[in-house]
Amino acid sequence: MSDGTDAKIRVVYEGGVFKPLQEIDLCEGTKAFVVLKPGRITSVARRFRIKVDKDVMEEFVEERR
Repeated sequence: MSDGTDAKIRVVYEGGVFKPLQEIDLCEGTKAFVVLKPGRITSVARRFRIKVDKDVMEEFVEERR
């Protein structure tokens, strides 16, 4: 990873800090960009079989753009 290529690293959030779940080869103080994908609303809706009105879903998505 020290060559500047992107990598996906699984982390756990504990005590206000993201901690890697695997060994990482980085220099101390290296800055990185974190993308959080803890789950998606559609997977939750499917799991609980929640029916969402299409208009409400479109409004929800538009508010986040």
